[in-house]
Amino acid sequence: MKHLFDPILSCDESAKLEHEILGDSSFSSFNAMSRAGEGAAKDFLKEFSLPADAKILGLIGNGHNGGDALIALKSICTAYPKAYLTLVLDDNPRPNTAQALENLHRNFTGPTIEVLHISKLSTITNRKFDLVLEGIVGMSFRPPAREYLVEAINAANSIDAYIKVSIDTPAGSCAQKPENPMFRADVTYATGIAKDVLFKDFNRDSVGRIRYIDVGFFDEERKFDNQVHFIARPDALESFKKLRNAFTDKRNYGNLFIIAGSRSYPGTALLNARAALRSGAGLVTVFVPESLAPSFAAAEPSAIWVACPEDEHGAIALEAFGTIRARLDRADALLAGSGLSESDESHALIAEVLKAAPGLPVVLDADAIYEPIAKVLPHRNAPALLTPHEGEILRVAKDASDEALIEACRSHKCCIALKSSATRIADENIIVRSVRGGPVLARAGSGDLLAGLAGGLMAQKKFESARDIGICASQWLGLAAEGAFSELGETAVATSDILRFLPKALA
Repeated sequence: MKHLFDPILSCDESAKLEHEILGDSSFSSFNAMSRAGEGAAKDFLKEFSLPADAKILGLIGNGHNGGDALIALKSICTAYPKAYLTLVLDDNPRPNTAQALENLHRNFTGPTIEVLHISKLSTITNRKFDLVLEGIVGMSFRPPAREYLVEAINAANSIDAYIKVSIDTPAGSCAQKPENPMFRADVTYATGIAKDVLFKDFNRDSVGRIRYIDVGFFDEERKFDNQVHFIARPDALESFKKLRNAFTDKRNYGNLFIIAGSRSYPGTALLNARAALRSGAGLVTVFVPESLAPSFAAAEPSAIWVACPEDEHGAIALEAFGTIRARLDRADALLAGSGLSESDESHALIAEVLKAAPGLPVVLDADAIYEPIAKVLPHRNAPALLTPHEGEILRVAKDASDEALIEACRSHKCCIALKSSATRIADENIIVRSVRGGPVLARAGSGDLLAGLAGGLMAQKKFESARDIGICASQWLGLAAEGAFSELGETAVATSDILRFLPKALA
Protein backbone atom coordinates (compact mmCIF):
# COMPACT_ATOMS: atom_id res chain seq x y z
CA MET A 1 0.00 0.00 0.00
CA LYS A 2 1.24 3.50 -0.84
CA HIS A 3 2.32 5.56 2.14
CA LEU A 4 -0.57 7.40 3.77
CA PHE A 5 1.22 10.50 5.07
CA ASP A 6 3.93 13.05 4.31
CA PRO A 7 6.18 14.99 6.70
CA ILE A 8 5.34 18.37 8.19
CA LEU A 9 8.47 20.52 7.84
CA SER A 10 9.69 23.90 9.00
CA CYS A 11 9.88 26.70 6.45
CA ASP A 12 13.67 26.36 6.29
CA GLU A 13 13.47 22.59 5.82
CA SER A 14 10.82 23.09 3.14
CA ALA A 15 12.94 25.60 1.22
CA LYS A 16 15.91 23.23 1.33
CA LEU A 17 13.83 20.28 0.11
CA GLU A 18 12.24 22.30 -2.70
CA HIS A 19 15.70 23.32 -3.90
CA GLU A 20 16.88 19.69 -3.80
CA ILE A 21 13.90 18.64 -5.93
CA LEU A 22 13.62 21.60 -8.30
CA GLY A 23 17.16 22.92 -8.38
CA ASP A 24 17.58 26.21 -10.21
CA SER A 25 15.32 25.18 -13.07
CA SER A 26 12.75 27.85 -13.89
CA PHE A 27 10.80 25.24 -15.89
CA SER A 28 10.59 22.79 -12.97
CA SER A 29 9.63 25.60 -10.58
CA PHE A 30 6.84 26.79 -12.87
CA ASN A 31 5.51 23.24 -13.22
CA ALA A 32 5.45 22.87 -9.42
CA MET A 33 3.79 26.28 -9.15
CA SER A 34 1.16 25.18 -11.65
CA ARG A 35 0.42 21.97 -9.74
CA ALA A 36 0.13 23.95 -6.52
CA GLY A 37 -2.18 26.64 -7.88
CA GLU A 38 -4.35 24.28 -9.92
CA GLY A 39 -4.55 21.81 -7.01
CA ALA A 40 -5.64 24.52 -4.59
CA ALA A 41 -8.28 25.77 -7.05
CA LYS A 42 -9.62 22.26 -7.68
CA ASP A 43 -9.94 21.62 -3.96
CA PHE A 44 -11.58 25.01 -3.39
CA LEU A 45 -14.11 24.53 -6.20
CA LYS A 46 -15.07 21.09 -4.89
CA GLU A 47 -15.79 22.34 -1.38
CA PHE A 48 -17.01 25.93 -1.80
CA SER A 49 -19.47 27.74 -4.05
CA LEU A 50 -19.55 31.37 -5.17
CA PRO A 51 -22.22 33.44 -6.93
CA ALA A 52 -22.10 33.33 -10.73
CA ASP A 53 -21.03 36.98 -10.82
CA ALA A 54 -18.62 36.61 -7.91
CA LYS A 55 -16.48 39.55 -6.87
CA ILE A 56 -12.99 38.17 -6.37
CA LEU A 57 -9.96 39.93 -4.90
CA GLY A 58 -6.45 38.57 -5.44
CA LEU A 59 -3.66 39.79 -3.15
CA ILE A 60 -0.47 38.98 -5.03
CA GLY A 61 3.12 39.28 -3.83
CA ASN A 62 6.15 39.25 -6.08
CA GLY A 63 7.39 35.77 -5.14
CA HIS A 64 6.39 32.24 -6.02
CA ASN A 65 3.59 32.33 -3.46
CA GLY A 66 2.03 35.06 -5.59
CA GLY A 67 2.48 32.87 -8.65
CA ASP A 68 0.66 29.98 -6.97
CA ALA A 69 -2.20 32.37 -6.15
CA LEU A 70 -2.39 33.72 -9.72
CA ILE A 71 -2.63 30.21 -11.15
CA ALA A 72 -5.34 29.35 -8.63
CA LEU A 73 -7.23 32.52 -9.61
CA LYS A 74 -7.00 31.59 -13.28
CA SER A 75 -8.69 28.22 -12.61
CA ILE A 76 -11.34 29.74 -10.32
CA CYS A 77 -12.17 32.49 -12.82
CA THR A 78 -12.47 29.86 -15.56
CA ALA A 79 -15.12 28.15 -13.43
CA TYR A 80 -16.84 31.52 -12.87
CA PRO A 81 -16.62 33.28 -16.26
CA LYS A 82 -18.87 36.13 -15.08
CA ALA A 83 -16.63 36.96 -12.13
CA TYR A 84 -15.32 40.47 -11.46
CA LEU A 85 -11.63 40.25 -10.60
CA THR A 86 -9.56 42.81 -8.72
CA LEU A 87 -5.81 42.21 -8.52
CA VAL A 88 -3.59 43.92 -5.97
CA LEU A 89 0.06 43.55 -7.04
CA ASP A 90 3.49 44.19 -5.56
CA ASP A 91 6.49 45.53 -7.48
CA ASN A 92 9.05 43.52 -9.45
CA PRO A 93 7.48 40.05 -9.67
CA ARG A 94 9.83 37.13 -10.21
CA PRO A 95 9.89 35.74 -13.76
CA ASN A 96 7.59 32.77 -13.02
CA THR A 97 5.15 34.99 -11.15
CA ALA A 98 5.17 37.46 -14.06
CA GLN A 99 4.46 34.56 -16.42
CA ALA A 100 1.53 33.42 -14.27
CA LEU A 101 0.17 36.98 -14.33
CA GLU A 102 0.45 37.15 -18.10
CA ASN A 103 -1.34 33.80 -18.44
CA LEU A 104 -4.17 35.02 -16.22
CA HIS A 105 -4.62 38.21 -18.28
CA ARG A 106 -4.54 36.21 -21.53
CA ASN A 107 -7.19 33.73 -20.41
CA PHE A 108 -9.48 35.96 -18.35
CA THR A 109 -12.98 36.09 -19.86
CA GLY A 110 -14.89 37.88 -17.09
CA PRO A 111 -16.60 41.26 -17.38
CA THR A 112 -13.68 43.18 -15.92
CA ILE A 113 -10.24 42.88 -14.38
CA GLU A 114 -9.02 45.72 -12.21
CA VAL A 115 -5.37 46.11 -11.19
CA LEU A 116 -4.12 48.08 -8.17
CA HIS A 117 -0.74 48.50 -6.53
CA ILE A 118 -0.46 46.99 -3.05
CA SER A 119 -0.01 50.48 -1.57
CA LYS A 120 -3.57 51.29 -2.74
CA LEU A 121 -5.24 48.32 -1.01
CA SER A 122 -6.62 50.56 1.74
CA THR A 123 -8.67 52.45 -0.89
CA ILE A 124 -10.94 49.45 -1.49
CA THR A 125 -11.51 48.24 2.07
CA ASN A 126 -15.08 49.52 1.94
CA ARG A 127 -15.96 47.03 -0.82
CA LYS A 128 -17.47 43.61 -0.20
CA PHE A 129 -16.03 40.54 -1.93
CA ASP A 130 -17.16 36.96 -2.28
CA LEU A 131 -13.59 35.63 -2.29
CA VAL A 132 -10.29 37.12 -1.15
CA LEU A 133 -7.36 34.95 -2.22
CA GLU A 134 -4.07 35.87 -0.56
CA GLY A 135 -0.60 35.12 -1.88
CA ILE A 136 1.33 38.13 -0.59
CA VAL A 137 4.18 36.26 1.04
CA GLY A 138 4.64 32.60 1.92
CA MET A 139 7.27 30.54 3.70
CA SER A 140 10.02 33.05 2.86
CA PHE A 141 8.61 35.55 5.36
CA ARG A 142 10.84 36.41 8.31
CA PRO A 143 9.80 38.90 11.00
CA PRO A 144 9.69 41.75 11.58
CA ALA A 145 7.34 42.67 8.76
CA ARG A 146 8.09 45.76 6.72
CA GLU A 147 5.73 48.68 7.17
CA TYR A 148 4.04 48.33 3.79
CA LEU A 149 3.33 44.64 4.51
CA VAL A 150 1.83 45.46 7.92
CA GLU A 151 -0.43 48.04 6.27
CA ALA A 152 -1.46 45.57 3.55
CA ILE A 153 -2.29 42.80 6.02
CA ASN A 154 -4.30 45.14 8.24
CA ALA A 155 -6.20 46.44 5.21
CA ALA A 156 -6.87 42.90 3.95
CA ASN A 157 -8.19 41.83 7.36
CA SER A 158 -10.63 44.75 7.41
CA ILE A 159 -12.23 43.75 4.09
CA ASP A 160 -15.65 42.09 4.29
CA ALA A 161 -15.71 38.81 2.34
CA TYR A 162 -17.67 35.55 2.33
CA ILE A 163 -14.44 33.56 2.38
CA LYS A 164 -10.77 34.44 2.71
CA VAL A 165 -8.16 32.01 1.43
CA SER A 166 -4.39 31.84 1.87
CA ILE A 167 -2.02 29.93 -0.36
CA ASP A 168 0.69 27.94 1.43
CA THR A 169 0.85 30.04 4.64
CA PRO A 170 -1.06 33.19 5.67
CA ALA A 171 0.97 36.37 5.20
CA GLY A 172 2.78 37.23 8.43
CA SER A 173 2.79 33.69 9.90
CA CYS A 174 6.04 32.45 11.40
CA ALA A 175 7.46 29.84 13.74
CA GLN A 176 7.52 32.19 16.75
CA LYS A 177 4.56 34.03 18.21
CA PRO A 178 4.27 36.98 15.83
CA GLU A 179 4.46 40.57 16.96
CA ASN A 180 3.22 41.72 13.55
CA PRO A 181 -0.30 41.10 12.18
CA MET A 182 -1.22 37.97 10.24
CA PHE A 183 -3.69 37.65 7.40
CA ARG A 184 -6.76 35.96 8.86
CA ALA A 185 -7.77 33.17 6.50
CA ASP A 186 -10.84 30.97 6.61
CA VAL A 187 -8.94 28.31 4.65
CA THR A 188 -5.23 27.76 4.04
CA TYR A 189 -4.11 25.53 1.19
CA ALA A 190 -0.77 24.00 2.21
CA THR A 191 0.81 23.50 -1.20
CA GLY A 192 3.51 20.91 -1.81
CA ILE A 193 4.76 20.70 1.77
CA ALA A 194 2.74 21.25 4.93
CA LYS A 195 4.64 23.84 6.98
CA ASP A 196 4.79 23.51 10.75
CA VAL A 197 3.74 27.16 11.25
CA LEU A 198 0.20 26.13 10.28
CA PHE A 199 -0.07 24.00 13.40
CA LYS A 200 1.31 26.43 15.97
CA ASP A 201 -1.35 27.27 18.56
CA PHE A 202 -0.64 31.00 18.31
CA ASN A 203 -1.32 30.93 14.54
CA ARG A 204 -4.51 28.89 14.83
CA ASP A 205 -7.03 31.72 14.49
CA SER A 206 -5.37 33.01 11.32
CA VAL A 207 -4.92 29.70 9.53
CA GLY A 208 -8.54 28.52 9.48
CA ARG A 209 -9.25 25.17 7.88
CA ILE A 210 -6.14 23.50 6.49
CA ARG A 211 -6.17 21.68 3.17
CA TYR A 212 -3.02 19.84 2.06
CA ILE A 213 -2.31 19.95 -1.69
CA ASP A 214 0.12 17.27 -2.87
CA VAL A 215 2.26 18.34 -5.86
CA GLY A 216 4.41 15.21 -6.08
CA PHE A 217 7.35 16.19 -3.87
CA PHE A 218 7.02 12.94 -1.92
CA ASP A 219 6.20 10.55 -4.77
CA GLU A 220 9.71 9.16 -4.37
CA GLU A 221 10.46 7.54 -1.03
CA ARG A 222 12.43 9.94 1.18
CA LYS A 223 13.83 9.33 4.62
CA PHE A 224 13.08 11.77 7.41
CA ASP A 225 14.97 10.36 10.35
CA ASN A 226 13.60 11.26 13.77
CA GLN A 227 10.62 13.00 12.16
CA VAL A 228 7.61 13.00 14.49
CA HIS A 229 4.97 15.15 12.76
CA PHE A 230 3.20 14.15 9.55
CA ILE A 231 0.07 15.01 7.59
CA ALA A 232 -2.34 12.57 5.93
CA ARG A 233 -2.01 12.49 2.16
CA PRO A 234 -4.94 13.59 -0.01
CA ASP A 235 -4.87 10.19 -1.75
CA ALA A 236 -4.96 8.14 1.47
CA LEU A 237 -8.24 6.53 0.39
CA GLU A 238 -7.17 5.50 -3.12
CA SER A 239 -7.08 1.81 -2.24
CA PHE A 240 -10.80 1.92 -1.40
CA LYS A 241 -11.61 2.64 -5.03
CA LYS A 242 -10.29 -0.68 -6.34
CA LEU A 243 -12.72 -3.35 -7.50
CA ARG A 244 -13.30 -6.22 -5.14
CA ASN A 245 -12.63 -9.80 -6.16
CA ALA A 246 -15.61 -11.18 -8.06
CA PHE A 247 -15.34 -14.53 -6.25
CA THR A 248 -15.98 -13.41 -2.71
CA ASP A 249 -18.62 -13.29 -0.01
CA LYS A 250 -19.39 -11.41 3.19
CA ARG A 251 -16.98 -13.46 5.28
CA ASN A 252 -14.06 -12.06 3.30
CA TYR A 253 -14.75 -8.58 4.68
CA GLY A 254 -14.95 -9.30 8.36
CA ASN A 255 -17.50 -9.39 11.14
CA LEU A 256 -17.40 -6.35 13.42
CA PHE A 257 -18.81 -6.76 16.91
CA ILE A 258 -20.14 -3.54 18.45
CA ILE A 259 -20.99 -3.11 22.13
CA ALA A 260 -22.71 0.25 22.41
CA GLY A 261 -25.72 2.26 23.50
CA SER A 262 -27.84 2.71 26.58
CA ARG A 263 -31.25 4.11 27.37
CA SER A 264 -29.53 7.43 28.07
CA TYR A 265 -27.72 7.45 24.69
CA PRO A 266 -29.62 5.09 22.40
CA GLY A 267 -28.74 6.60 19.01
CA THR A 268 -25.01 6.05 19.30
CA ALA A 269 -25.22 2.34 18.53
CA LEU A 270 -27.28 3.05 15.42
CA LEU A 271 -24.74 5.60 14.18
CA ASN A 272 -21.90 3.13 14.90
CA ALA A 273 -23.65 0.40 12.95
CA ARG A 274 -24.57 2.52 9.95
CA ALA A 275 -21.05 3.88 9.61
CA ALA A 276 -19.55 0.39 9.98
CA LEU A 277 -21.85 -0.97 7.28
CA ARG A 278 -20.71 1.75 4.91
CA SER A 279 -17.06 1.05 5.71
CA GLY A 280 -17.35 -2.13 3.67
CA ALA A 281 -17.51 -4.64 6.53
CA GLY A 282 -19.19 -7.90 5.53
CA LEU A 283 -21.07 -8.35 8.80
CA VAL A 284 -21.90 -6.00 11.63
CA THR A 285 -23.18 -7.53 14.87
CA VAL A 286 -24.39 -5.06 17.50
CA PHE A 287 -24.93 -5.84 21.18
CA VAL A 288 -27.37 -3.32 22.70
CA PRO A 289 -29.72 -3.10 25.71
CA GLU A 290 -32.68 -5.39 25.15
CA SER A 291 -35.17 -2.51 25.22
CA LEU A 292 -33.50 -0.98 22.14
CA ALA A 293 -32.95 -4.03 19.94
CA PRO A 294 -36.41 -4.35 18.27
CA SER A 295 -36.61 -0.73 17.13
CA PHE A 296 -33.00 -0.73 15.93
CA ALA A 297 -33.53 -3.93 13.92
CA ALA A 298 -36.44 -2.23 12.18
CA ALA A 299 -34.45 0.96 11.57
CA GLU A 300 -31.34 -0.79 10.22
CA PRO A 301 -32.01 -4.39 9.15
CA SER A 302 -28.60 -4.72 7.47
CA ALA A 303 -26.99 -5.20 10.89
CA ILE A 304 -27.45 -8.11 13.31
CA TRP A 305 -28.89 -6.80 16.57
CA VAL A 306 -28.39 -8.83 19.74
CA ALA A 307 -30.51 -7.96 22.80
CA CYS A 308 -28.54 -7.84 26.05
CA PRO A 309 -29.62 -7.68 29.69
CA GLU A 310 -29.74 -4.17 31.18
CA ASP A 311 -28.68 -2.84 34.54
CA GLU A 312 -30.93 -0.55 36.58
CA HIS A 313 -29.71 2.50 34.60
CA GLY A 314 -30.56 1.07 31.19
CA ALA A 315 -26.94 0.24 30.29
CA ILE A 316 -25.67 -3.16 29.17
CA ALA A 317 -25.25 -5.33 32.27
CA LEU A 318 -22.22 -7.47 33.10
CA GLU A 319 -24.63 -10.41 32.76
CA ALA A 320 -24.34 -9.98 28.97
CA PHE A 321 -20.79 -11.35 29.06
CA GLY A 322 -21.99 -14.92 28.56
CA THR A 323 -23.99 -13.97 25.47
CA ILE A 324 -21.05 -12.12 23.94
CA ARG A 325 -18.38 -14.68 24.88
CA ALA A 326 -20.36 -17.47 23.21
CA ARG A 327 -20.05 -15.62 19.88
CA LEU A 328 -16.53 -14.17 20.16
CA ASP A 329 -14.96 -16.73 17.85
CA ARG A 330 -17.06 -15.23 15.02
CA ALA A 331 -15.67 -11.71 15.47
CA ASP A 332 -12.84 -10.16 13.45
CA ALA A 333 -12.77 -6.90 15.41
CA LEU A 334 -14.55 -5.22 18.30
CA LEU A 335 -15.84 -1.67 18.73
CA ALA A 336 -16.90 -0.76 22.25
CA GLY A 337 -17.88 2.29 24.24
CA SER A 338 -20.12 4.62 22.25
CA GLY A 339 -23.04 5.72 24.42
CA LEU A 340 -22.50 3.06 27.09
CA SER A 341 -22.89 5.71 29.80
CA GLU A 342 -20.75 5.65 32.96
CA SER A 343 -22.16 2.33 34.08
CA ASP A 344 -19.76 0.33 36.25
CA GLU A 345 -21.26 -2.88 34.88
CA SER A 346 -20.71 -1.85 31.29
CA HIS A 347 -17.10 -0.91 32.07
CA ALA A 348 -16.51 -4.25 33.74
CA LEU A 349 -18.12 -6.00 30.76
CA ILE A 350 -15.73 -4.38 28.27
CA ALA A 351 -12.71 -5.27 30.39
CA GLU A 352 -13.83 -8.91 30.62
CA VAL A 353 -14.43 -9.16 26.86
CA LEU A 354 -10.96 -7.75 26.17
CA LYS A 355 -9.43 -10.32 28.49
CA ALA A 356 -11.45 -13.17 27.01
CA ALA A 357 -10.31 -12.38 23.45
CA PRO A 358 -6.72 -11.11 23.73
CA GLY A 359 -6.11 -11.54 20.00
CA LEU A 360 -9.16 -9.58 18.84
CA PRO A 361 -8.40 -6.10 17.39
CA VAL A 362 -10.36 -3.38 19.15
CA VAL A 363 -11.56 0.22 18.79
CA LEU A 364 -12.40 1.88 22.09
CA ASP A 365 -14.59 4.98 21.99
CA ALA A 366 -16.17 7.38 24.48
CA ASP A 367 -17.32 5.52 27.60
CA ALA A 368 -14.81 2.70 27.11
CA ILE A 369 -11.89 5.14 27.36
CA TYR A 370 -11.09 4.80 31.05
CA GLU A 371 -7.84 3.92 32.77
CA PRO A 372 -9.08 0.56 34.18
CA ILE A 373 -10.00 -0.60 30.66
CA ALA A 374 -6.88 0.89 29.04
CA LYS A 375 -4.71 -1.01 31.55
CA VAL A 376 -5.92 -4.27 30.00
CA LEU A 377 -4.48 -3.39 26.56
CA PRO A 378 -0.76 -4.02 27.24
CA HIS A 379 -1.61 -7.60 28.20
CA ARG A 380 -3.22 -8.31 24.83
CA ASN A 381 -1.57 -9.15 21.49
CA ALA A 382 -3.87 -7.34 19.10
CA PRO A 383 -4.07 -3.82 17.63
CA ALA A 384 -6.01 -1.22 19.63
CA LEU A 385 -7.24 2.20 18.57
CA LEU A 386 -8.72 4.76 20.97
CA THR A 387 -10.92 7.54 19.53
CA PRO A 388 -11.35 10.14 22.30
CA HIS A 389 -12.27 13.81 22.11
CA GLU A 390 -10.22 16.41 23.98
CA GLY A 391 -12.06 15.78 27.24
CA GLU A 392 -11.92 11.98 27.15
CA ILE A 393 -8.19 11.88 26.42
CA LEU A 394 -7.52 13.23 29.91
CA ARG A 395 -8.71 9.92 31.35
CA VAL A 396 -5.70 8.09 29.87
CA ALA A 397 -3.12 10.87 29.26
CA LYS A 398 -1.77 13.68 31.42
CA ASP A 399 -2.86 16.28 28.84
CA ALA A 400 -3.63 16.66 25.12
CA SER A 401 -0.12 17.62 24.00
CA ASP A 402 1.72 15.74 21.27
CA GLU A 403 4.21 14.42 23.81
CA ALA A 404 1.45 13.17 26.11
CA LEU A 405 -0.29 11.38 23.23
CA ILE A 406 2.84 9.46 22.30
CA GLU A 407 3.52 8.63 25.95
CA ALA A 408 -0.05 7.33 26.37
CA CYS A 409 0.35 5.15 23.28
CA ARG A 410 3.55 3.69 24.70
CA SER A 411 2.05 3.16 28.14
CA HIS A 412 -1.14 1.49 26.93
CA LYS A 413 0.29 -0.22 23.81
CA CYS A 414 -2.28 1.37 21.54
CA CYS A 415 -2.84 4.03 18.92
CA ILE A 416 -4.93 7.13 19.56
CA ALA A 417 -7.03 9.25 17.18
CA LEU A 418 -7.68 12.45 19.12
CA LYS A 419 -10.64 14.15 17.46
CA SER A 420 -10.43 17.87 16.78
CA SER A 421 -10.42 20.36 13.89
CA ALA A 422 -7.17 18.63 12.93
CA THR A 423 -7.44 15.08 14.25
CA ARG A 424 -4.12 13.75 15.55
CA ILE A 425 -3.50 10.05 15.02
CA ALA A 426 -0.64 8.89 17.23
CA ASP A 427 1.30 5.72 17.79
CA GLU A 428 4.36 5.15 19.94
CA ASN A 429 6.64 7.19 17.64
CA ILE A 430 4.80 9.63 15.39
CA ILE A 431 1.71 11.80 15.04
CA VAL A 432 -0.22 12.14 11.78
CA ARG A 433 -2.66 15.01 11.36
CA SER A 434 -5.85 14.54 9.36
CA VAL A 435 -7.11 17.99 8.36
CA ARG A 436 -10.15 17.14 6.27
CA GLY A 437 -13.59 18.11 7.54
CA GLY A 438 -14.89 21.24 9.20
CA PRO A 439 -17.51 22.65 11.58
CA VAL A 440 -20.14 20.24 10.21
CA LEU A 441 -18.47 17.68 12.48
CA ALA A 442 -18.92 19.88 15.57
CA ARG A 443 -22.07 17.94 16.46
CA ALA A 444 -22.98 15.16 18.83
CA GLY A 445 -22.68 11.81 17.11
CA SER A 446 -19.85 12.60 14.69
CA GLY A 447 -17.46 10.64 16.91
CA ASP A 448 -19.81 7.65 16.72
CA LEU A 449 -19.49 7.75 12.94
CA LEU A 450 -15.69 7.84 13.18
CA ALA A 451 -15.64 4.91 15.59
CA GLY A 452 -17.97 2.92 13.33
CA LEU A 453 -15.79 3.56 10.28
CA ALA A 454 -12.64 2.63 12.18
CA GLY A 455 -14.19 -0.55 13.57
CA GLY A 456 -15.42 -1.61 10.14
CA LEU A 457 -12.00 -1.03 8.59
CA MET A 458 -10.33 -2.96 11.40
CA ALA A 459 -12.60 -5.94 10.82
CA GLN A 460 -11.60 -6.06 7.15
CA LYS A 461 -7.90 -6.60 8.04
CA LYS A 462 -6.57 -4.65 5.06
CA PHE A 463 -4.31 -2.32 7.06
CA GLU A 464 -0.95 -2.91 8.69
CA SER A 465 -1.64 -0.91 11.82
CA ALA A 466 -4.32 0.67 13.97
CA ARG A 467 -2.65 3.99 13.18
CA ASP A 468 -3.38 3.59 9.46
CA ILE A 469 -6.99 2.71 10.27
CA GLY A 470 -7.27 5.91 12.29
CA ILE A 471 -5.84 7.94 9.42
CA CYS A 472 -8.19 6.53 6.80
CA ALA A 473 -11.30 6.69 8.98
CA SER A 474 -10.55 10.31 9.87
CA GLN A 475 -9.90 11.31 6.26
CA TRP A 476 -13.02 9.52 5.06
CA LEU A 477 -15.31 11.12 7.64
CA GLY A 478 -13.76 14.54 6.99
CA LEU A 479 -14.34 14.31 3.24
CA ALA A 480 -17.93 13.19 3.82
CA ALA A 481 -18.46 16.18 6.12
CA GLU A 482 -17.13 18.48 3.40
CA GLY A 483 -19.60 16.94 0.96
CA ALA A 484 -22.44 17.55 3.41
CA PHE A 485 -21.33 21.16 3.80
CA SER A 486 -21.17 21.69 0.03
CA GLU A 487 -24.73 20.50 -0.44
CA LEU A 488 -26.44 21.40 2.84
CA GLY A 489 -24.35 24.17 4.41
CA GLU A 490 -23.05 24.09 7.98
CA THR A 491 -26.15 25.03 9.95
CA ALA A 492 -29.16 22.93 8.92
CA VAL A 493 -27.35 19.58 9.11
CA ALA A 494 -27.86 16.56 11.34
CA THR A 495 -25.00 14.18 12.06
CA SER A 496 -26.93 11.36 10.39
CA ASP A 497 -26.97 13.42 7.16
CA ILE A 498 -23.21 12.88 6.84
CA LEU A 499 -23.73 9.14 6.32
CA ARG A 500 -25.04 9.52 2.79
CA PHE A 501 -21.90 11.42 1.77
CA LEU A 502 -19.55 8.59 2.75
CA PRO A 503 -19.89 6.85 -0.65
CA LYS A 504 -19.46 10.18 -2.48
CA ALA A 505 -16.21 10.83 -0.60
CA LEU A 506 -14.66 7.87 -2.43
CA ALA A 507 -15.80 8.99 -5.88
